[in-house]
Amino acid sequence: MGLNYIKRNKVSTPDLTKSEKLITQINSNIFLQEFTFQKNTFYPPDTKNELQLADNIVWIDNLLFIFQIKERNKEDQSDSMTETKWYQNKILKIGVRQIKDTLKYLNEYPQIIIQNERGYRINVAKAPHDIINKIIIYLPGAGFPQENRFSKFYESRTAGLIHLFHIEDYYKICEYLATPAEIDEYLHFRESIYLKHMGIINNLSEQYVLGNFLETDDVSNIEPKFVENLKKFKQDFSIDEIYPILEMFRSNIESYGKRDDYFHILKEIAKLKRNEFKEFKKRFSVSIEKCNEQNIVVPYRISFPRTNCGFVFIPLAKKYSKNWKIALNNYTMAHKYDHKLNKCIGVIFFKSTNLKLPYEVFWEYVEFDWAYNKEMEKLLSEESPFRKTHEQELERYEFDK
Repeated sequence: MGLNYIKRNKVSTPDLTKSEKLITQINSNIFLQEFTFQKNTFYPPDTKNELQLADNIVWIDNLLFIFQIKERNKEDQSDSMTETKWYQNKILKIGVRQIKDTLKYLNEYPQIIIQNERGYRINVAKAPHDIINKIIIYLPGAGFPQENRFSKFYESRTAGLIHLFHIEDYYKICEYLATPAEIDEYLHFRESIYLKHMGIINNLSEQYVLGNFLETDDVSNIEPKFVENLKKFKQDFSIDEIYPILEMFRSNIESYGKRDDYFHILKEIAKLKRNEFKEFKKRFSVSIEKCNEQNIVVPYRISFPRTNCGFVFIPLAKKYSKNWKIALNNYTMAHKYDHKLNKCIGVIFFKSTNLKLPYEVFWEYVEFDWAYNKEMEKLLSEESPFRKTHEQELERYEFDK
């Protein structure tokens, strides 16, 4: 197939098929190991009967994906007729039934505790059930008919639309769309264009749908030119850009009694789209550079209305580093209030006294409903500690001219 395993994170995948291993590896890197669950067996409360959820589940705050994965036995005879029978039985019958079972369990049981790819046991029954991305990914034999591959959905009266993906198409999507929020947005776009052009879209390749999405989220028209966008797409972002920051975060989050912040902060970073993460990274990087200065540096900040979360980046002069906890909390609370946010993450940087580390980085997460505060209003109006900010619409994707 020309697919290569992604090796950034080592994921233990015993007793899985090749397809299941590949999807687990892709999801663990795109969606992060903390939010990826595979081979999910569980015991409902007050029963000894073991049940199994879908092959792979991804849960990031309000984003929920359930994956069922099917692979053709390569030793079986492969022609269009047998491949179609396999597709109808394994995908449209068994795979769909397993998706429905997972939805039933999530709705029926208040507690479903399974382990993510980093070893944390989490109750996924608490995941939101209102909007769920339901996905079947399959690896067929060589004789698989094109008309089956072009089929985009299975329509269920009880489960709604279930996405159908040839494994090569899913892999390609994850190459172009490098963050969970982008993939979630694409799946919703895919549903919209299918419902708008139901009689046409199953005659078009996945590459066409992806090319349309990259240029515009408008589903009004089917234009053949959109497929050319994959050739012109400017891939100026990689999930690799996130990993150094995440590893820095993971390495010190437990060192000062803020372990509860771990998943909250990770979720907000994971929910950023590439254009949002670029702005995050820009401020993160310049704060590291500025923390070596001896004078006071005005913090850098940004807010994203889409997630109702803000970030403030605080370069701290070394002579003030003993008070970093107070500074981190004060700036985080002030930014949250100033931008009328429900959530805010503060990141503080200062030169390290440890010769092995060039600088220290610490984080704080706060979340509560915004409310008017007379003292904070006075403080920010008389002596604001921040630069002025302005609204900016970020470009979705770029193309080579």
